[in-house]
Amino acid sequence: MGKRLLVLGASGQTGQNLIKQALERNHHVTALVRDPTKIEIENENLDVAKCNIFDKEDLKQHVEKADVVMSCLGFALAWSEPVPQFREISMNLSEVMKEFGKRRVIFMHSWYTNTDSWSNASFIMRNVFLRLVIGQVLAGMRLSEQFLETTDHLDYTCVLPAGLSNEPVTEKLFAVNDDGQSIVPGCPSMINRADVARYMLDVIEDESSYRKIRAIAVDGPVSK
Repeated sequence: MGKRLLVLGASGQTGQNLIKQALERNHHVTALVRDPTKIEIENENLDVAKCNIFDKEDLKQHVEKADVVMSCLGFALAWSEPVPQFREISMNLSEVMKEFGKRRVIFMHSWYTNTDSWSNASFIMRNVFLRLVIGQVLAGMRLSEQFLETTDHLDYTCVLPAGLSNEPVTEKLFAVNDDGQSIVPGCPSMINRADVARYMLDVIEDESSYRKIRAIAVDGPVSK
């Protein structure tokens, strides 16, 4: 039986993959966006709503109706401090979901949110891309994860994919890592956005993924 999914970041590339696949699985989707014209998918089980996700009062009417909240949010790069919006939206959702007794929430973050894992990256990847380009985005995601770990009323999963590409969805088995490294050793450092969306939908009712910060990959030694 389909779930009522509330999707944040629905207009992004991964978000649109998530919507499409969710509808194919007979879920009902409410897509929260700043600009509804960016969602071109039409389906009787899809509602597109304009919402300020940083306004808890605006969020309430949508969270109240949802079985599961899913986020594919991304935010602009920052240079001097962790991107604050990841933690802010986690806190807002936590408060609103607690009010309505909602528990299940799935976030898409990224490999390397834990800086301890950076030693596994190449010298250029570690010292240029991670440190200088996306470091503050990853730091913002990490603050969100650390906040979620303090909650006792959310069955959260933070899904951490590697670099994202735009190939079609596959049926490849997933490799996962829950040990806090925020990478999956021995796996390619790229994954299709469509496969990330597939994984997020696969674990909606998987209790083994609850309260986990889980790195994922494909073509790896550990299958799920």
